[in-house]
Amino acid sequence: MHYRQNWQGLLTICRKAGKLAMGLEPTKDALYRGIAAGVLTASDASEKSRKEAAFFSSQAEVPLIELPFSKAEMGQIIGRAAGVLAVCDDGFFRRMQEIAAQDETETE
Repeated sequence: MHYRQNWQGLLTICRKAGKLAMGLEPTKDALYRGIAAGVLTASDASEKSRKEAAFFSSQAEVPLIELPFSKAEMGQIIGRAAGVLAVCDDGFFRRMQEIAAQDETETE
C-alpha cells in the first residue's frame, strides 16, 4: 500500500504545480503542443479513452502508464475525476516511471 501513498503524494504535488492536463482533450492538446512528458490512465477508464490515449501518446512518442486508481479515486486525489491525464514535467514523470517500476517488482 506504500506505493499508493507515493502515487497520491506525487499526483497532488504535480497538480498543485500546474503540471497536469486533466481529461482526454487537454491531454491530446498537451501532446500536440509537445509539452507532455507522459500520459496516465485511470484503471477504470473507458476502452475508447484508453485506445485514444495509447494512440496519441504513441504518435507523440510519449510513454503511457496505467494508474492503480479509479476515476473516482483520482477525483479525491487531484480534485477532478479524470480517466486520462498528461504530465507536463519531465522530472515528475520520471519519478512516476520509477514508482511504476517499483510497483511491478513488488507484485511479481
